[in-house]
Amino acid sequence: MRRALLVNAEYKIQLLDRVADLGPSIEQNSPAMAKGPTGKSLTAAETPPYVLVRIEYAALNFRDYIIGSGRYGAPPHDYVAGNEGAGVVLDSTAPDFRPGDAVFVNGHGLGEKRPGTMSGQVRLPPEAVIHLPDAMTTLQAATVGVAALVTFAADRVFGPGPVAVTGAMGGTGRVAAACFARAGRDVTALTRDPARATPLTELGIGTILPPPTETERTAEGFGPESYAAAVDVTGDMLNWLTRQMRTGGVIALAGFAATNRPDLSALAVILRNLRLIGVNSGLAPSDKAQALHWVAATLHPGDYPLLAHPADPQDIAPLMRDFAGARGRGRIVVTLQ
Repeated sequence: MRRALLVNAEYKIQLLDRVADLGPSIEQNSPAMAKGPTGKSLTAAETPPYVLVRIEYAALNFRDYIIGSGRYGAPPHDYVAGNEGAGVVLDSTAPDFRPGDAVFVNGHGLGEKRPGTMSGQVRLPPEAVIHLPDAMTTLQAATVGVAALVTFAADRVFGPGPVAVTGAMGGTGRVAAACFARAGRDVTALTRDPARATPLTELGIGTILPPPTETERTAEGFGPESYAAAVDVTGDMLNWLTRQMRTGGVIALAGFAATNRPDLSALAVILRNLRLIGVNSGLAPSDKAQALHWVAATLHPGDYPLLAHPADPQDIAPLMRDFAGARGRGRIVVTLQ
């Protein structure tokens, strides 16, 4: 039985036993629903290319939480959660995709403007669908998902040298710390609960520290030039990070799990000639493919289970309600196959 996760306009999460219970919204994933700008049905020759994908593993991330919680405004209608996932092609009118191809999908309104990956089946334009490397399974692709894309985007702007990663027991932070460590970098992982950080040690991360205290976060004095690069996914350590960076260092802003209005030491940014760069998963299709190949070549096969929090559909409602307040648990990966 295929199940779906519906989040309605009151931000209440409802688990549905049948996709048919979703009503008209799920029909947006049907090939027969293609319409032109006037609402008139298009002929087969007029229909834009599409790829129909059966989702085997859906991943839920911070984007799903902020949409479903109403933190950034009400969604326009009931919708199915899931901004990313991996599975196999069922049907395609795009020449680069054939039934049976293993693929990763994300973005393009999934889980927001169109039913998300928790619907179990998505119909997308070909530019939203990425072939998996031969060495990567659909479960592994869903496990690293958009966190892999963000990490790759950060790696492209980093120079050599030690890297700090905040929120390292969470989804994006854990994947970033693991990839950088397996790539041979000296990684410092910052986590609220170092006592639970055994997975980080098993992922090859040598230094695991608690986050700075409130006094350390709000201080103004400069610290040692410890890090050449940093990935910040929490937002509340940015003032401290800027004062620990090497001259010419780069901080990649990849999230705001703790705050969207962080303090910042402008003096450290100026005097140490720092760069603050926003990174996200909105890469070009070729860059997404390159990112997945990079991760497949970097991580060890045994690393993926250490990155994931496996879940069944019935687990999702409590997980999402507690998303912001929960201790780091890695990437939430839902089995749908």
